[in-house]
Amino acid sequence: MPDLAFLPEVVRALLLLAEDADPDLRGSAAVQLAASSDRTPAVADALVALLDEDNQLVCLEAAYGLALRDDPRTADAIERVGPLGPGFEHDHRASGLWWWERRHTNPDGE
Repeated sequence: MPDLAFLPEVVRALLLLAEDADPDLRGSAAVQLAASSDRTPAVADALVALLDEDNQLVCLEAAYGLALRDDPRTADAIERVGPLGPGFEHDHRASGLWWWERRHTNPDGE
């Protein structure tokens, strides 16, 4: 883990929770880190690590957080989320990933 001394206390706590043995705590950390305005490499790296979770919702949250940061690892993150089943048609995270892909496959908007 990188040196966290320069990060705000809340972000440091979330980064520690993202590595906790409890999958529910890791999932909660994923939600908060993805939505965080913190754009440090430590947060992006934690989101990438959360892509290894077995829970697709945690992976979706992590990928969404990377897309919000326009992180270059977002394309791989989207692949790792995999296909989303029914019920995600109006999900803001799924829409965010779709928009990210659209911007990067068609940057001129054509």
